Amino acid sequence: LIIMTGDFRSRPALAQAKKEKESAKPDSVFDDEKKPAATKSATLSDRDTIGFSQENVAAQNNDPEERRFRLSEALLGLEPENASRLRLALKFSREEQILEQMRETHKFLKDAQLSKAETEVKELIAKLEHLRNLLLAEDLDFQLKLARLRQMRETLGQLDRIVKEERRELGWSRFALEQGKRLARFTTRRPDLEALLRDQQAVIADTKNASKNGDNSAKDARAAIRDREVKVRNAAAAFATDPLFADLQPPHLRRADAHLAEAVTHLEGADESSATAAEDKALGLLREEFSRLDEQVAQTERTIAEAEFRRRALDQAKNRGTTESLEATSARLGDVGVALRKDLIHASASMQSAEQGLGKTAAARAADDQSAALDVLAKSRDEFTRSIERLLVELRTELQSRLVADLTEMHELQSSIRETTQAQAPRVLQKSRTALITVARLSKNEAELGERTEHLLALVEETEFGIALPTTLRIFSREMRSIEGWLKAGDVAARTVALETRLEEDLLGLVQAVRRLPPTTPPAPGTDRKSTRLNSSH
Repeated sequence: LIIMTGDFRSRPALAQAKKEKESAKPDSVFDDEKKPAATKSATLSDRDTIGFSQENVAAQNNDPEERRFRLSEALLGLEPENASRLRLALKFSREEQILEQMRETHKFLKDAQLSKAETEVKELIAKLEHLRNLLLAEDLDFQLKLARLRQMRETLGQLDRIVKEERRELGWSRFALEQGKRLARFTTRRPDLEALLRDQQAVIADTKNASKNGDNSAKDARAAIRDREVKVRNAAAAFATDPLFADLQPPHLRRADAHLAEAVTHLEGADESSATAAEDKALGLLREEFSRLDEQVAQTERTIAEAEFRRRALDQAKNRGTTESLEATSARLGDVGVALRKDLIHASASMQSAEQGLGKTAAARAADDQSAALDVLAKSRDEFTRSIERLLVELRTELQSRLVADLTEMHELQSSIRETTQAQAPRVLQKSRTALITVARLSKNEAELGERTEHLLALVEETEFGIALPTTLRIFSREMRSIEGWLKAGDVAARTVALETRLEEDLLGLVQAVRRLPPTTPPAPGTDRKSTRLNSSH
């Protein structure tokens, strides 16, 4: 890998050196006539040379991919750590499509698309350097655990999306079940409301005919009509208070009650015309309520139509497919993934049954199966979350030791930088060139400290170690960058030394604080104040 990385830089340089060497030869008397052709030939030669170099590097990378795989298989029993390195390198190479990118770069070079080729080469160099670091890493076990943590978090994110979607599916199935029951009640009560309309129509007809009878018979007829109107009014009031209609807040039934009461009063006073007018108004409102009920029935039927069930069945099938895909990819998690895979298989089976229920418009069956799937998924998620926490505790324990060692070393380096700055300050003020060079070198040392701090910050953030620790490291990095800039500019004023001194003290204080940090996840605010203070200590 080191040789391959060097090839990107060395071969074009060799081609250029060769070109310069040839150009240094003395010209013949016929060279003026040959210059255009020679220039074209040289350009083609350079392009071909670079393209061949790239093609050769791609071929070199193709062979190591195969060799890494075979070697990792051979070393698996003898040297498992080195076998893991090779497998990680092979996985990274394939995921980043390094070989394909090399071939694409070769194509750009062959087509003289130098700008695109330059970008691709820079990316390739970065990837190859990462490969080299991976193969030479001293903390491979820690890196493997970090890689496993990323995989587990990715899996947890996918599991959360599956759970969220299944809850949505369950919510709709329960909604459809309630809508089905509501539709059944609507269907049951509709004939009663229709009968009420017929009764009111009959009352109106009898009221109009009552005035044609004699006084005594008209009086008796009005009394009978009044009693019937009272029954219609009571029936309308019962409809209005029925939970089925009450949820709809029936405005027409409530308004009809006032006109029915008015009609009863007019019938008692023998005012048939006024009674008829009030009865007609009440009838109109009852008809509007009846139309409104039909609209509610039609809307409910559309909500739980067979086409809607089919659409939900497709959504359920899609979520089941996602679950099955996650079950397959969970095999990479090793022992941790075994329990998860079993739960996902059970959940997938319940989803399939729910899918079949939705296909048969059986909302109750679908809801039961979806609820069973969610129970399995919720249990699996809790267990998987605890597995992540156990891995985090392992990583934080190892990271804690690394932090203490690295911060201690960084404190010593920062102390050395501060002492050298103070020693060189008088000579820098005298414009000593040697002192300025020394201070400039210190800026590079400070830059290295900043890079190390940022690396530690990335690890701390990824493992979620401590509450205030990431913020503290971020502040340190910013201060180190400030010191780097000042030293690079030859600024050794009091502010530079003061910041170096403060940073030196803070690094030492942070070492003591890190030693006290528990590796467990910090509790939620307010749950354990003592542990929270310890996690947030500087």
